Amino acid sequence: MSADTEASINPVAPDSGPNPWKYVPVLYVLQAIPVVLIQDVSTLFYLDFGIPKETITTWTSLIALPWGLQFLLGPLVDLSAQKRKWVLGGQFLLTVLLALLPFLILTADKAFTVSLIFMGAAAFCSALTNIATDGFYLLAFTKEIQARFAGIQTASFRAGRLLAAGLVPFIAGQLMSFNQGSVNTGGHLFLKTANADYVKADAKKKPSVGFKFVRSVNVRVDQGELVAEDGQRLLSAEDKPISVPGMASSIEFSNGVVRLGEKSVPLGLYRQSMMVTNQSPEAGNWIAATYPSTDPTDTFSGVKLKRRVSTPLAWFISLLGITLLYGPLALVSRKSLPAPESDVAPSDQQRAEFRPNLARTGSVLGFYGVTYFALSALLRSALHVVAGSKPELKGWVLPSPAKFLNIQTSLTGIQAEVLQLCICAPLAAGLFLIIRKLLVGSEMGASLSSFFRQSGIWAIVGFMFFYRFAEAMVNKAVPLFLKDPLTGGGLAFDNSQIGLVKGTIGMIGIICGGIVGGILVSKIGLKKGFWSIAILMHLPITLYLIAAVAQPTSMVVISVIEFADQFGYGLGYAGYSVYLMRVAQRGNYPTAHYAIGTGIGGSIIAVAGILSGVLVVNFGYVATFTLAILFGIPGVLTLLFIPHDDETPAVTQ
Repeated sequence: MSADTEASINPVAPDSGPNPWKYVPVLYVLQAIPVVLIQDVSTLFYLDFGIPKETITTWTSLIALPWGLQFLLGPLVDLSAQKRKWVLGGQFLLTVLLALLPFLILTADKAFTVSLIFMGAAAFCSALTNIATDGFYLLAFTKEIQARFAGIQTASFRAGRLLAAGLVPFIAGQLMSFNQGSVNTGGHLFLKTANADYVKADAKKKPSVGFKFVRSVNVRVDQGELVAEDGQRLLSAEDKPISVPGMASSIEFSNGVVRLGEKSVPLGLYRQSMMVTNQSPEAGNWIAATYPSTDPTDTFSGVKLKRRVSTPLAWFISLLGITLLYGPLALVSRKSLPAPESDVAPSDQQRAEFRPNLARTGSVLGFYGVTYFALSALLRSALHVVAGSKPELKGWVLPSPAKFLNIQTSLTGIQAEVLQLCICAPLAAGLFLIIRKLLVGSEMGASLSSFFRQSGIWAIVGFMFFYRFAEAMVNKAVPLFLKDPLTGGGLAFDNSQIGLVKGTIGMIGIICGGIVGGILVSKIGLKKGFWSIAILMHLPITLYLIAAVAQPTSMVVISVIEFADQFGYGLGYAGYSVYLMRVAQRGNYPTAHYAIGTGIGGSIIAVAGILSGVLVVNFGYVATFTLAILFGIPGVLTLLFIPHDDETPAVTQ
């Protein structure tokens, strides 16, 4: 579609065509599902597969980059076919890809590498489909209707996002649940258990009470740990609660040891001192013991616990379930999506530009990739040097020997990073020169340059950089925070509990927030309401900081926090999306400009996710949420500088 053609289109109001309620909610529910599976749910099943947290946050943020690079993919959509064809074709392909994903998860030993490659491809497909969906939305409605439906659009997207984030983990968690069992001792042996307060307390400040010595205990798996009927945690010989690995399919007790799949943990066995008997535990007359012991009266036995189904099979069934939801909704979209007159096919001349644009896009994507790995090598080397004098920064220390291109080598960590830098830096420089040559005189180059020639562009870009940065940090850290054990600073919730909180409470919060945000913008205007919206979006982060300090184990407490967070985000994102639409329609390339705006924001979200993982590993959740609050300040302050012009602003020539 040419610039003149797209600029001259008068979008059709809903009352002059098909009812938008029949297709807009379905469009944005479908848009959300692949995003949440790749960005959020993957974090949970990778944790169950035993992948390190920093590795998870880094790679799940990187494969999410296609959504951040939508501004590069926008011209491919604009110049190849009608938006409606792109939407329906993308939904069909995503249905196929989502149906294949569960089968990859079954290959548990290779699931990480294989599924990363697969989900990266699905992310590109989803990004292209999202561009077409947003472009279709811009072409179908007037600005007034766009603002009125912004809350519904946002609520529908977040409903689909949280439906997937809730339904998939909940099903997996239920299928992965263990039966109950028991552990029994006899003679002079006792098992040590502790309550949540004892477990959460610092090792140097542990309370004198909060633990028990028992002969027999009925055990279940609760919040990822071995827990007794009265809520007491079963302790290991190291005086720590016993976490159950995600891949452990059974739990066996024998000879004073609990076997969790391939992992064995000695239990906390104690006996009373022979010198002082029948006194309380606080008297300190308990001494550590082992089994088998020299006392013939000592006995130890336990009942085996088993999962209903194995972890890979549980995730297979739950991921297949979301496909059974996505597929029928895609059929509904195919039947209900109208064909507005404004959605015209590109000319033959524009179609001829598709292959050159594909080359341009490939070059830019390659530049992004090699530039990332060059900068990553520099940063990782610098952090390794800093960590050399600070052993507590273990997450920054490079391994030795190290892997290069995922192949084990004899290189040290520094040598591998220097080699990576020497390869990627020249490639980045060469691709930059090629890109400049390819973009000159092209419509893709025109759409990019026209966006960055807008008046007030640096304030707009600053807004796109910082407005969602803090929330993106929290969004990536929260699944880890909910799932990590208490001793790791988390809340030790299992998959079912996480799914229930995010899929029910969170979904209600985001829908309410999105609707309220849309109404607020429609009634009082974006300029007047933006400050309130932005502040309410960032305030709930303080609740997560409080939760990181107090570590509440109550589902009610964390549900309230999740509701507040999702309500605030729904409210804030409604204003964000409306502002991006206004910015997109300042020039002659609304679809491409909207993709550029969402792309810049998405790229920064990926950076925020990677930073969040590094902070969690090295400094914990309290520090991560504290820094997220600080990062929220510039996001709010950008509202002082961004332009508000609902008419047709000037583009600097």
